[in-house]
Amino acid sequence: MTEIKMPSAGQTTDEATIVAVHVKVGDTIKRGDVLCEAETDKAVLPVESFAAGTALAVLVHEGDTVTAGTVLVAVGKPGETYGAAPEAAAPAAPAAPAPAAEAPAAPVTEQDEYLPIIKGASVPAAPAAAPAAPASHPAYPAMPNAKLAAREMGVDVGAVPAANGQFVTRTDVARYTPAAAASAAEVEYEVLPMSRMRQIIGKRMKESLSEIPCWQCTTSIKMDTCMALRDTYKDKKGVKLSYNDMMAKAIAVASRKFPLVNARYENGEVRVYKHTNVGLAVALDGALVVPVVKSIDAKGLTEIAGDYKAQIAKARENKLLPDDMGCGSITISNLGMYDVEQFIAIDNPPESCILAVGSIKVKPEWDGEKFVPANMMTVTGSFDHRIIDGAAAAEFMKVFLQLFSNPEKAVLN
Repeated sequence: MTEIKMPSAGQTTDEATIVAVHVKVGDTIKRGDVLCEAETDKAVLPVESFAAGTALAVLVHEGDTVTAGTVLVAVGKPGETYGAAPEAAAPAAPAAPAPAAEAPAAPVTEQDEYLPIIKGASVPAAPAAAPAAPASHPAYPAMPNAKLAAREMGVDVGAVPAANGQFVTRTDVARYTPAAAASAAEVEYEVLPMSRMRQIIGKRMKESLSEIPCWQCTTSIKMDTCMALRDTYKDKKGVKLSYNDMMAKAIAVASRKFPLVNARYENGEVRVYKHTNVGLAVALDGALVVPVVKSIDAKGLTEIAGDYKAQIAKARENKLLPDDMGCGSITISNLGMYDVEQFIAIDNPPESCILAVGSIKVKPEWDGEKFVPANMMTVTGSFDHRIIDGAAAAEFMKVFLQLFSNPEKAVLN
């Protein structure tokens, strides 16, 4: 018998919330099968089985909060039993006792939505002749079993709100009452549940603002050479460079002269790293993640571009692992694509700094005799004063500006 436990969620948190369970007692498990999905402060992580056999016990449900080491699923031979757990899907006592609360309805996975309904068992009877109240929300698409349950209960499935904000499940129909819907219809707003990721993002940003002595400085960078180099890579090498790729390389080269920029404040000490790992803030639907490309200092622009492209794709496909995040010393936050000219980003602890990158604007530049148009971009650095002082950070920004204005020089260094 093998216990599949919750792996470490990363360096910044040891907790996760179970958002999906893909197995039930009695299922045949193969090595590599995804047993469940857990949401951390960074991403939704699939938990795979490293053992093959039969699911003897499923010890977690959707919505459970777990820590590293919590037993999720027990896998063994058919006929084996796990502790005193019955063969039915009733969960064994969790490792950490949860606070007493009203027992929720049995959780339903997306897989369960396609199973047939057993009359009188899985769906409670509906109040007789209760008229459906008008919905106070847009009609959500409904899973097949939700539609069947609604017909059996005499409920208008279009009036049922989706708890997950995406589609109506059988559980939503079972919990729906016209009285509750009528009450909701009188409210002029919709309450959206806070995901664990949003809660952790808010908590960490609040801690950053209240606990880190952060200061900012802003510089403007002439982008004409960068723009020309990007065109050259595209036309002659078939490589699509982004300004973030060039910026990351310039950061790595500049941090050789100012190693405190390539540092993290952890456990009351400043840790200066040998290689430069640069994170890139990526906005997702309702979330924000920071995938990291490691050892930027040892890579050329083509490799850096490929690595960032791969990390961004993993972020959008929800496939980032803990090792892909939480290991940077500097973060780039670029809002230039939204035509934001300048902004201040909140430092991402425990990193030393974050660079807020704005859009490119054509502005007048004095060439010694007259004003000429120039493509300019604004970059604002937010620095942790516990790690680096103002003068050193300002010198770093000056060297960074020189290298980023001439990225070929950064590559050659």
